[in-house]
Amino acid sequence: MKILLVNYLETTSPGGINKVIRELAINLSTIGHDVTVLQPNPSKQESTESLSGFNIIRVSSRFDKYFYGLNYEMYRYLKKHLKELNPDVIHVHGYHSLLPIETIYTIKRIDPEIPIIFSPHLDIIKSTFAGKYLWNIYNLFARRVFKKSKYIISDSNFEAKNIEYIGVGKEKISVINPGVDTFEHIDKTRKIEKNSKENKIKLLYTGYLISRKGVDFILNSLNILVNDIGFKEVVLTIVGDGPYKQDLLKLSENLKLEDYIVWKSFLPREDLINEIINSDIFMLLSRSEAYGITVTEALTLKTPCIITNRTALKEFKDEPGCFIVDYPPKPKIIAELILDINKDDITVGPLTSKIRPWNEVIRDYERLYKSALSN
Repeated sequence: MKILLVNYLETTSPGGINKVIRELAINLSTIGHDVTVLQPNPSKQESTESLSGFNIIRVSSRFDKYFYGLNYEMYRYLKKHLKELNPDVIHVHGYHSLLPIETIYTIKRIDPEIPIIFSPHLDIIKSTFAGKYLWNIYNLFARRVFKKSKYIISDSNFEAKNIEYIGVGKEKISVINPGVDTFEHIDKTRKIEKNSKENKIKLLYTGYLISRKGVDFILNSLNILVNDIGFKEVVLTIVGDGPYKQDLLKLSENLKLEDYIVWKSFLPREDLINEIINSDIFMLLSRSEAYGITVTEALTLKTPCIITNRTALKEFKDEPGCFIVDYPPKPKIIAELILDINKDDITVGPLTSKIRPWNEVIRDYERLYKSALSN
């Protein structure tokens, strides 16, 4: 099959949506499909690129960072080149931008017969009155996109229920949990031996530094652990960047935690894996997630996790080594849980069938694509 994947972000950047699209492209190419990713060019990179067996086409626009992602240049590109690309099936990703909606409308105007698969990756809960009001207006506008799509792929049961709430029939939705790397080249039982003078609990957060990720809860829990309980043999590594970083730096300074935190920007893949392997506890105290790929990676690498009982994260409750706390998390409870996990000999796994390698998950996508072509 010739498969066109559409992303509204930079596919080579960190983040769950980009990870899903990259893995789809790599694995579909590996089993013989011709895969192209079409996306805007927010990072001003080369307009075309070959990567790990698939192609990336970047369509630049001076205005794509405005108007909630609306990209007139993408519209022009599709009108001129869709027949040339000649995809058998198109898989559009993302709900938090107008670009995917614009793309689906454009494709259906040019060629109504091309089957479109839509993956919203819907992970945001709107809490303010204004947020809910504007979100509902957006949903009214975007709902037609679901009708124009042959199938909707959801990352989790939580997301599937949200999509149903918007007004999509259950029969149109397929839940396919994202896969996880096999890490076959890594000894997952390996932990770098700790120096006897540095026998500290190693905590880890990786991801974008935005408000809903709950990194402030991690800092407040560390504060209880260090300054109230008096446990000083701990270090928290925060890997990532984002608009919330300065607020978090200020919070850590106010809590006098500078000596207990290591800040790192996004790391190359191998370095990130080493961080996870050599951490004692991975933490994601998020308010909302469509799935939680970082959790599956940590568990696969045998690192215990502390996560919140929210949205899609609650679906990890049956994974041995994954500890779930109520939201909003209470810092004292988190601090005590950290000490309990460190004291006990925690075994991670065996994991449930929810967590599968990408080379297995990709077959579910392939079957859905073939079904879209045959019906």
